[in-house]
Amino acid sequence: MPPEKTRRGGGFTLLWVSSAFGEFAYSTSLIVLPLIVLALTGSPSQAGIIGFVDAAAMLLAGLPAGAVADRYDRRTVMLWCQAALVAVFGALALLLWADAVSLPALAVLALVNGVATALTMAAGEAMIPSLVPEERVSDAVAMNAARTYAGQLAGTSAGGFLLAVKHALPFVVGCLAHLVGLVLLLFLKRQPPAAGAPADRSEVSGRGLLEGVRWIASHPFLRVGLVCATATNFFFGVIYFVVIASAQTSGMATGLIGMMAALLGVGGLLGALAAPLLQRVLTGARPIYVVLWTFVVLTAGIAVLPGSWTPGVLLGAIAFAAPTANAYFTSYQLLLTPDSHRGRVVSVAAIASGGGGAVAPLAGGVVLDLAGRSAGLLGCTAVMAVIALLTSLSPALRDVPRPGAHDTAPPATGTGTGTETDDAPPAAGDAAPPAAEPVAAPPPPVR
Repeated sequence: MPPEKTRRGGGFTLLWVSSAFGEFAYSTSLIVLPLIVLALTGSPSQAGIIGFVDAAAMLLAGLPAGAVADRYDRRTVMLWCQAALVAVFGALALLLWADAVSLPALAVLALVNGVATALTMAAGEAMIPSLVPEERVSDAVAMNAARTYAGQLAGTSAGGFLLAVKHALPFVVGCLAHLVGLVLLLFLKRQPPAAGAPADRSEVSGRGLLEGVRWIASHPFLRVGLVCATATNFFFGVIYFVVIASAQTSGMATGLIGMMAALLGVGGLLGALAAPLLQRVLTGARPIYVVLWTFVVLTAGIAVLPGSWTPGVLLGAIAFAAPTANAYFTSYQLLLTPDSHRGRVVSVAAIASGGGGAVAPLAGGVVLDLAGRSAGLLGCTAVMAVIALLTSLSPALRDVPRPGAHDTAPPATGTGTGTETDDAPPAAGDAAPPAAEPVAAPPPPVR
């Protein structure tokens, strides 16, 4: 038994630390790429193209990424992604060092970044239940969220500093970070496909891609939870855009605007670290209820309360509350889904919730133009109050299925066996993994 305990704990730690290096490199490139394009071309529109390529690649690769994560060894998928990122980061660093870089080369990096991130995210999250005991899955999900926030904070800060020294340095450091992540993954045990996973490539390229959609559609809890996550991401993005844009147009100092964004990241990081404790206090579906109603109250506060610092503090408070609900929903999503379908379900959830956030800036601009800051924020408050009320009354969240419910067969397609027990999380007697260790001293997420 001791070797098994060590293997499980060590496996999650290796995955977590490897992904932390990848998150750091991704966040560094995300802030640096548009700035380099702007310096090379002087065109804001071309700088915006790079961000669009990255986001579009991640979105379009979403469903295939989940199918790939269910069809192949997940560790191998992540190794190939890290190797590809080492290659393109290294090549771009050399081009920048030689002053020979071009817009197509930067677009290739953004494309590879987006696709590799989608694949890594699907494979890494689908691995969690096989690496930690069932009762610690939510803690592991929370620590992944902490890793994401910390990686974003560290990566964006380091990216700006390194870019000021030399344009090539962010990509030299990113190449090394991905290389470290690749080496760490070599020590992780293989993660072969579960019984019932797609048996051939036609399942990966055809109807198997929609299996995650069918699985979520067949479970009321997953349906309602995903709608809540998508709506919350969308309205949070709208509110954030309205706050930042209205602050800029009112003449607020850019330093103060930057502090508001920083408070958001700090709030999310602290909330992710606190999520394991808060979930022990907020049992059942209470994390979702509490976060939704907190969102409503704090958004109203942003709309009506005075003070230059008030919006940043309240946005940080919203970000603090969100990881607890996210950890609750994601852990149940992983445990209710058979291992043969986890990659695709993870990808569908990421596309839906991420898509809401992606269109939020456009909607935020429309809201600000048509209604103004206060009326627009109060309108968002009213809509979120309706969503929170309907969610609180939903029987799907009051009658949450037991995590063991994934022992039933996947719906509609016959791609699962319904008896996936080999990859079930270990019994409660197994030692908890060191998922909680970073709470005391967190290293550095997409991501």
